[in-house]
Amino acid sequence: MPDLVDESMKIALFPKHIFWSYDPTADLPEELVAEQVILYGDLDDLFLLSRNVSSVIIAKVNQKILSSGRWKKRCYFIEKVILGL
Repeated sequence: MPDLVDESMKIALFPKHIFWSYDPTADLPEELVAEQVILYGDLDDLFLLSRNVSSVIIAKVNQKILSSGRWKKRCYFIEKVILGL
């Protein structure tokens, strides 16, 4: 498996309600952005995330959320529709 570089990305691409507690001009780690969008984004946000963040990172974050025992339906939806697993 290739080493993942901890990249950051602008959160301004996404609706303000997803990142309400962050500075709108902030650069956040991709994993944090993915987690917030997976938990609080709508379909358009999830598709935007899939175009801007690698599927490896999305799958890793989705698995982390799924392992918490919460958000199961949402995580399974993301696996099937967004990641195509």
